[in-house]
Amino acid sequence: MPPGYTSQQKAAISQFMSFTQADRNTAIRHLKSHNWNQEVAVNGYFSGGSGPAVSSGTKANLNKIFDKYRDDPGAPDTVGVTGSMSYLKDINVDIEDIGALAVFEIVQAPAMGEMTREGFVDGWSALNCDSLDKQKAHMRNLVKTLPSSKDNFSKVYKHTFQIAKTGNQKAVPLETATAYWELLFTSPTSAVKWSSSSTPWAQWWVEFLTSSWKKSVNKDMWVQTLKFAQMSLDDEALSFWNEESSWPSVIDEFVEWVKNKRGDGAVEAMEE
Repeated sequence: MPPGYTSQQKAAISQFMSFTQADRNTAIRHLKSHNWNQEVAVNGYFSGGSGPAVSSGTKANLNKIFDKYRDDPGAPDTVGVTGSMSYLKDINVDIEDIGALAVFEIVQAPAMGEMTREGFVDGWSALNCDSLDKQKAHMRNLVKTLPSSKDNFSKVYKHTFQIAKTGNQKAVPLETATAYWELLFTSPTSAVKWSSSSTPWAQWWVEFLTSSWKKSVNKDMWVQTLKFAQMSLDDEALSFWNEESSWPSVIDEFVEWVKNKRGDGAVEAMEE
C-alpha cells in the first residue's frame, strides 16, 4: 500500500513533476532526499547529478532546437544575436535581466548574444532539458530561486566576465563592466544586492571607478569585486580589510575613498 502524503507534500510532488517533467517516483525520491524542500529538490534534479543519462534522442532534440535559431547560413554551429534574442523570448526570459545571463552561463556562451552548438547541447543535456517547455520550466524555477542562491548567482556572475569581453581581449572596458555590475548588484533577482540603508555600495563603486579609476577590468578584479561586495554587506565597517590584505589595489583605493566619503566617524560608529 503506497504511503500517505500530506496536502503540502502532494502539492510539492505535483509542482516538482510540472517543473521537471519527471515521473512521480522520481519526484518523490528527490523530495524525500531534500526533506521535502521543493526548491532545493528541483535545483538538485536540474544539477544533472541525479538526472537520467543523456541519450542520443536528447542530443537530437537539442540540435533541432539549436538549428531553429541559427541566423547565419554560413555559420552552422553558431546562433548569433538575432537568434539568441528570439530564443530568450521563446523561453520567457527577460533579455534585460539576470535571467538572460543565467541562460548564457548554462550554454557557456562565448560572447554576449552568441551561442555555440556544443555549448547549447552540452549545457541543456546536463540539465535534462531537451525541449523548449523544459528549458522554460527550468528558467522559471531558476529565476525564482536565484535571489536566495548565492552559488547559482556566483556561477552567473563569473561567466558574465567572459561574455562581457570583446574578441580575444583579456580585460573588459570599464563602461561595459560598470553596466554589468549595476545589473548584477541591483536587480531584484540578484542574490547579492550590494546596497544597504547606510551605504549605497554599488552606486559608490561605479562612481569611484568612473571618477578615479578609469581603467579596464581584468578577471581578478572582477572576481574579487564579488568577494568584497559580499564581505562588505556582512561587515560595513570594513574591519575585514587591512593594508596587508591581498586585495587588488583598486579595492584598497576604494576602501580609502569610502572612508573619506562617509567620514571616519561613521566607520567608528559602525564598529562600535
